[in-house]
Amino acid sequence: MKTRAFLPAFAVALFAGVAINSAAAAEVEALLPTSLELAADTQGPAPAKATAASKKAPALLSTERLHSDPEVFWKGFLTGLRGFEQFHNPIGSPIYFESPLISTELRPLFIHHVFPQSSQVRGGQVNVIAAQARVALTDRLAFIATKDGFSFISTGILGTEDGWNDIAAGLKYAFWVDEANEFIATGGVRYEFANGSSRTLQRGDQEWSPFLSVAKGFGDFHAVAGVSYRIPEHPDKGNEILHWDFSFSYDIAKEVLPGFAPVLEFHGIHYLTNGKALALDVGGVDYNNLGTTGAEGVSTITAGVGARWRLSPHASVGALFEMPLTRAGNDITLNRLTFDIIFTY
Repeated sequence: MKTRAFLPAFAVALFAGVAINSAAAAEVEALLPTSLELAADTQGPAPAKATAASKKAPALLSTERLHSDPEVFWKGFLTGLRGFEQFHNPIGSPIYFESPLISTELRPLFIHHVFPQSSQVRGGQVNVIAAQARVALTDRLAFIATKDGFSFISTGILGTEDGWNDIAAGLKYAFWVDEANEFIATGGVRYEFANGSSRTLQRGDQEWSPFLSVAKGFGDFHAVAGVSYRIPEHPDKGNEILHWDFSFSYDIAKEVLPGFAPVLEFHGIHYLTNGKALALDVGGVDYNNLGTTGAEGVSTITAGVGARWRLSPHASVGALFEMPLTRAGNDITLNRLTFDIIFTY
């Protein structure tokens, strides 16, 4: 870069030396170092900004963006809200634990969920392959598609089946943004369509789920929390369910492992009403709203340990292993492994 800056200045000096007398040429030559200093000043801030970005949101491979956030149509479209890149997205409870950040991203994910033998489904497992999508419409508003994909399920009472999942989508809006204090609060709502395969316990009932999520940073430590309320369109087909979630992450070694953060999460599911769809005393956790007849008053609380690793401003990977803190037979959760990759615009 210094060579490129020197050549235009040198050409100007040479031209001036040929065109004017020797005294004037001497004056031009005296001014030449000043031109070089100005060129150096022009280049100087860029590395400084890169260093600041590296300290705020370190990454394993690169801290430089592939684009300069071009304005498309209007401010924030696709680019979303900048200034919170140091936060790590939650991993567990991916359908209902929505990050308060506003961004455009694609999130392929895999879930391996094991049912306890002591529950009414008599053990088994479900493997889910899905991809979430989010599109920043402005720097505060985003479209979210949080549920889709394909499930492979095996239980003691159903046998082995596979089929498509229901689809859920909605909007979220960041109504409180305080970049200086590393705080953001976002509200939103999802709608789930009953369009999946009944063979895999989908197609229960359409439901609305308003939610609130917040994030707060304390240096290298970051906390994200959320609460969702699931309301079935037909109370006899679905249960009303309350979700709450916490995710804590800490950048432990920015110099040695840039972008790497251990993650500790807690998730709670509380069934508030009974349905009339299935004669079971357990619910569908976050997999589906089964509308069971005896789930009212049942609660499941899980704890998860994992990590997220930011590879660049455009990509990160995460993994979390969860186990229940409540009695496993209360619901259909023995343990769960969640793995994701997030590609961000």
